[in-house]
Amino acid sequence: MFFRHGWDKLIYPVAALLLLILISYRPKYHLREDMPPAFFSAGSASASQRDLEKRIAWAYWESAVMDVQWKYPHGRPLPPDPPLEFRINAQALGPTASDPATRQFYWRRLVQIWYSPDTWTRDYGWDWSWTSDPLGSTGQWLKEQTDRLFGAY
Repeated sequence: MFFRHGWDKLIYPVAALLLLILISYRPKYHLREDMPPAFFSAGSASASQRDLEKRIAWAYWESAVMDVQWKYPHGRPLPPDPPLEFRINAQALGPTASDPATRQFYWRRLVQIWYSPDTWTRDYGWDWSWTSDPLGSTGQWLKEQTDRLFGAY
């Protein structure tokens, strides 16, 4: 049973505002700008070969940062084969960079480190995207919270 008081008119809007802030101020995950060490491992090649491999790895990492993370956001699995967005400018790096085996190699590396916390940065900000699909967003938020609470990553 509810009792009406004079301050009820103030409590309901404040509670609604607090709920709106709780729902809309969320973390956003982005791939780190700097390439993780696990993405590139220097082999026993010569110094010039290692330098070329590192530049190729950087190019593929930049492709992941610029193109892949927007199609496959944090927490979503990557497909087994590299998408069309995962590519580099092979003219600048030579024929080794355009080799499909090289592209597949760096895609497998990205898949290996995709779920690592060291691969992602978390920034908090306002996110109003939930307003377009409130039910779907509520379900996603509940899933994220249960994963966070119970450790299912």
